[in-house]
Amino acid sequence: MALLGLPVLVIENIFSYLSYDEIAKNRLVSKAFNEICMRMLNRGFHMIERRHAQALKSVKAQLPRRESERRYHPLARHCDILTSIETRISMLNMTYTKFIDNGICSFIPGKVIDEIRRVLFIVETSKSPPRAHEVLQELRDISSMAIEHFDDKISPAFRKRLQEGVAQPCPRPTPTVLTPIAVRQEMLHLRRRSILNAKLSLYLASQYKKYHQRMMDYKKIACKQHKAIQEMTKRQRQQDNSIADLKKRIEECDIKYTELTHTNQAVGGKAIAATASDAASSSQPLRHFGSQIKLDLSVLPIGTSKRNQSKTLPNMKPRKPLIKLPSLSEDLDSNSEQTTAPSTSNQSPRTKSQSTMAKIRGITNEIRHLSNLSKNFEGKLKRMANTEQEEVEAKKLKTD
Repeated sequence: MALLGLPVLVIENIFSYLSYDEIAKNRLVSKAFNEICMRMLNRGFHMIERRHAQALKSVKAQLPRRESERRYHPLARHCDILTSIETRISMLNMTYTKFIDNGICSFIPGKVIDEIRRVLFIVETSKSPPRAHEVLQELRDISSMAIEHFDDKISPAFRKRLQEGVAQPCPRPTPTVLTPIAVRQEMLHLRRRSILNAKLSLYLASQYKKYHQRMMDYKKIACKQHKAIQEMTKRQRQQDNSIADLKKRIEECDIKYTELTHTNQAVGGKAIAATASDAASSSQPLRHFGSQIKLDLSVLPIGTSKRNQSKTLPNMKPRKPLIKLPSLSEDLDSNSEQTTAPSTSNQSPRTKSQSTMAKIRGITNEIRHLSNLSKNFEGKLKRMANTEQEEVEAKKLKTD
């Protein structure tokens, strides 16, 4: 398996065991090595800048504010070394950063990065480092040589490119491989997306639980309503059946009532005719008594409900039987007529009047009995109709 067939992260991890001077020399191997080494050199220079800034900040935070006291402080040499390194880094930035940002080249002198790392390690580890000119002598020589060589031999060609506007594009990684910074950014992006997705999934799960609970409640309510509807339909059927039975009964009662009224009418007519004939045969003054009694039982309340009015006879109030009883004046007139007329019987007028009065009383009693029977039957029918209406209203109230 070829070395370049490995992922870029593996190759950079292998190169991390080398010094930056050796990494700068390995740029001559191939274009792929050149791209990897350029990225590592640029990244190393930026890391050295950050490390130096942090060290200088921590040292200045421990130093006193007065310069007279700083000279005799144990961190005075640390501060001098770091300030001198700061000047060297600023000079290197002024020389290389312009071309690095335009993508023309990378940070070329890798040996300078190694020397700065060595000096920073001494400053960070030793409590009493040597003097600044002793530690920084090599760094000054190397950095100055690199700056002079870049300004004399390399930068003129780069400046021509910048003036012509044909800047070489920044080396891009192959489509199959990503740089460590890009990989890290992508990992952070994926991590954020995963956290957002987890939160969204939790929120959706809670919402689903709420809606599921509501659906279950609605299903329970729907089941209860369905059961109530079934019960109401059963009750309605029972009420319809009971109403039909009541209609049949009412019709039967109407038929029976009509039959009774016709029979009563016939019986009453026969009785009146018989009494009238007896009175005419017994005495002459009462021969017109049958015509004076007027009984009308044909007009009676047949219809009992509003629904059956179309089928049955009209509901009319019965008229009271008009019975005209003989008065004393008529008795006196009849007696006077009897005295004037010749008597044909052997009975005395007193006995005859008593017998006629007894017959009249019997007829009136029979008529009263018949009228009472009709009234009682009518009251029973009204009670039945009222009870039926009350039952219907009670059922309606229950259904409501």
